[in-house]
Amino acid sequence: MWKNYLKIAFRSLRKRRLFSFVNVVGLVFGLVTFLALFAFVATEWTYNDFHSNKDRLYRLVVVEGNGEAEIFLPPGYATILQDQFVDLESVDRLAGFIGGGLVAIPGTDLAFKENEVSYVEGRFFEDFSFPILRGTADLKTSQTAVITEEMASKFFGEEDALGKSFTLSNQFGKLDFTVTGVLEGIPDRSDIGSNIFLSIHTLENPDNRSGNGWADPNGLESGFVNLFALIKKDVEVESLSQQITDFIRKNPGSEDLSVILQPLSEIHLGASISDPLPSYGNLSTILVFTVMAFLILGIAYVNYLNLSSASILTRIKEIKMRKVLGAKSWQLAEQFMVETILLMGVSTGIGLVFLYLGQNFAASVFGKGIWFGAFQTPVFWLLILGLIGICALVSGLYVVALSGKFDHKSQIKFKAPESELLKKGLVVFQFVISIGIIVCTLVIRDQLSFMQNQNLGMNLDQKIIVEGPNDVGENKVNKMANFKQSLLSQSFVKGLGASNALPGVSYNFSAGGITPLVPRPEDKDKSYAMMIMDDQFIPTYEIELVAGRNFTKTDAEQGWGAAKKLILNESSVRELGFESPADAIGKNILWGDPYEVVGVVKDYHHLSLREKISSMIFLPSQADGYFSLVVNPDQMASNLASIQGIYEEIFPGNPFTYFFMDEKFASQYQSEQQLSKAFTIAGILAILISCLGLFGLAAYTVQQRSKEIGIRKVLGASSVSLLSLVSKDFIIIVGIAMVFAFPIAWYAMQSWQEEFPYKAGLSVLSFLAAGGLTLLIAIITVGSQALKAAWSNPVDSIKDE
Repeated sequence: MWKNYLKIAFRSLRKRRLFSFVNVVGLVFGLVTFLALFAFVATEWTYNDFHSNKDRLYRLVVVEGNGEAEIFLPPGYATILQDQFVDLESVDRLAGFIGGGLVAIPGTDLAFKENEVSYVEGRFFEDFSFPILRGTADLKTSQTAVITEEMASKFFGEEDALGKSFTLSNQFGKLDFTVTGVLEGIPDRSDIGSNIFLSIHTLENPDNRSGNGWADPNGLESGFVNLFALIKKDVEVESLSQQITDFIRKNPGSEDLSVILQPLSEIHLGASISDPLPSYGNLSTILVFTVMAFLILGIAYVNYLNLSSASILTRIKEIKMRKVLGAKSWQLAEQFMVETILLMGVSTGIGLVFLYLGQNFAASVFGKGIWFGAFQTPVFWLLILGLIGICALVSGLYVVALSGKFDHKSQIKFKAPESELLKKGLVVFQFVISIGIIVCTLVIRDQLSFMQNQNLGMNLDQKIIVEGPNDVGENKVNKMANFKQSLLSQSFVKGLGASNALPGVSYNFSAGGITPLVPRPEDKDKSYAMMIMDDQFIPTYEIELVAGRNFTKTDAEQGWGAAKKLILNESSVRELGFESPADAIGKNILWGDPYEVVGVVKDYHHLSLREKISSMIFLPSQADGYFSLVVNPDQMASNLASIQGIYEEIFPGNPFTYFFMDEKFASQYQSEQQLSKAFTIAGILAILISCLGLFGLAAYTVQQRSKEIGIRKVLGASSVSLLSLVSKDFIIIVGIAMVFAFPIAWYAMQSWQEEFPYKAGLSVLSFLAAGGLTLLIAIITVGSQALKAAWSNPVDSIKDE
């Protein structure tokens, strides 16, 4: 029986080549999109699940009285908590990416600038299951390191890296580290990662901190580490969390703090959309992509249903014969179910091949590679088999329902029932999705353009950023002064400012405990973003001073600790309770010691417009982390070569690295750019798939009405009237789809924009453009078939029987 079904299915598909082709193309487009989105969603959903202790690992999060959650905590609490609570098997300190600097290989001329350098607990690789290729990965001893296989090859070539040493020059000085382990590589689905992991015990020695007292790994003041707790088996997490909270609240000033143990499985996407705890991913985006995957697959399947229903009338004789011979309705359904399974199975295979060939393109859309392991999971195969089974069942029932009741005694009078309302309803469904996706695409682009083109309150144009050296050697002050002077002597350099942080990158650190001279109760919950810079940073970036003065060269040379001077932005003026910027000038604020406010700058967007403007405090220093050069854009290649020559002459052995400030700032919008790209591609596919179905239905309509069209043409009907005859119903369908799509898209995009503190708003033009574009494409699609019929010889259609 099933063999016969397959034979008939192949014959039917071969006979109706146009419908088969449109069906396969539509299903392939839908399935390729579905498979790509499934792989992306599966990647995001399975982050950090490769750790064998994943069910017992938790990140400590402190929630302050104002509801703000903090994941960067003082490292000294690790030992205290582990000693205090027997339910904690261990507490791991992780100071991510604070050890970046210059790596030099002893006995060679090799030197590399590495930024992905973290300090971790001694038993870190016992608690976390990163793949260890060689060695013990034991970091319990000071000045030991674990590196990835990529770094091992880079530093030591084909030699075994185990036991080898390298010299690292960073903000903590210049030290030698011995390699105790080599990692196979950090899995892509990991929120924790570095290229180089150093023992945090190294920083226990004050001599290894180079005066950076804040970096004491046993300190209780500066919060710069993530704390991960490995709890013992069968421990009730909520009870343990409350016990830790009660313990912390015993400390003066911590009465309103709460400690939450956030499961490792939730640090990427959170527990829900409304989860207030920090996470690395975006659950809302994942859910949007999940819905988009099923909607686009739904569009492709609706195409198949519509074309299947359209083909019923071409198979009336087959249906009659089957029923005359005693076929039951369920047997008729089985035939169409086999055809559906065949088409969807072939389309799924083709889709997987296309996705494999286009994986680089997919990676550029999502910002990360496609995880093909998702297609080997039981969940995937259950989902695919379930979808094919459901689609096959619906197809069989749908086609049988369309074929109507049949009495074998009156087969001559058999006529399939009209199903125009259902078919048109499904087409409306397709175009509601298509128009909605296009509207969303345009709104996302509007928001992205708004953020990228908004006045930032500073000037990023024509600025080259040169990263400061890590290993300066002796006479650092003189070398830095010589470097600046040499650059300023170049005719193409129009300005030069130095800082230890940059707009669009970060602040230097955050600090609390800053108050007016008369502290207020609310001051204890406030924190300020601190920016270290020299006296030329503000004029270099053309940041407006609204009151007071800039730092002087003497202020920068003394440093903030000696000069006791600082500059506020307007937001920090308000937070500190001053009536106006002018009112703050000359006043002192308390940060342990009194500091004089010498200036106030206008609020500017130090970070992207996805972030509210922070309360900022600027500190004077002869900073050397980054050098911001204002340059003449002419002859950029030769200008860069000159800058590199000066750099390498004064700081030999330090790799020269630079970037353009405007590009770096724009990179903050990468997630929005990827979302825009994904919606653009989804919109194109949705319209393409919908129009494929529209093309098929139009072709079927023309075929069914060919005699009518021929007679009308013989009687003098014009091509325009014939075009209107065929097209008007489809145009009405698109119009109805707009009525449903616009309010849905309006609500969705208004909710999406709520995430942004600075909104572009919703433009009516975006909705009109989406509707107009869809209508134009639909007219072209249907019109091509209508014109084909209008221009054909009417005699051919009238005489054909």
